[in-house]
Amino acid sequence: MSQAECPFLQPLLQYLLVKLAPVILRVKPAGMLRLTNCRQLAGGRQYDLFCVHQRRVAESLKLECRILRSEAAESVVLFFDRARLLQTLTAPAAAEFLRGCGYPATGELEPLLRELIARCRHGRKFPHEIGVFLGYPLKDVRGFMENPADCLAVPRGLWRIAGDPEESLRIMEQYRCAEQTVRSVLDHSVTFDRALNRIHQAIAAA
Repeated sequence: MSQAECPFLQPLLQYLLVKLAPVILRVKPAGMLRLTNCRQLAGGRQYDLFCVHQRRVAESLKLECRILRSEAAESVVLFFDRARLLQTLTAPAAAEFLRGCGYPATGELEPLLRELIARCRHGRKFPHEIGVFLGYPLKDVRGFMENPADCLAVPRGLWRIAGDPEESLRIMEQYRCAEQTVRSVLDHSVTFDRALNRIHQAIAAA
């Protein structure tokens, strides 16, 4: 990667590698990030960098992405592994739940993504069923939609839990372990490119 070409692209990729580690390592179907004009990253041009280098970013992460919502100051982006996301959304219970929410009955990914994007762009808030896309347990997504007051907020929790917390806590720990794995690779690699190669090797071996 040429620093002369874009000195801020590598910091952006490092940030995304950590934040999207569970998706990159194929333990989570998708991740949603707000990319803003953040002064703490990429010289204040995080959002601009993603717009300019979107294809390069997707290739480096080995993920696909869709912009869910784009405004002057930020872009909300869904990053996903196509095979795992399709498997998640077409599992019988998830597919039935999404049909009940008004999503098309389909075995294909694109119609589901189009419906999600339309809902994200036309509502003030993101639809709660997006949790299914993000790999949250269906019981937690359904429970929060039905009665958020009954859902449990746990310390360092990634979402609110409905009912028995065992499955939810186990999945949260898987996501945290994936992030720690990528952090460790970045910390112990001589160069960023070598770290990226090691991460890609881990993906291929998965």
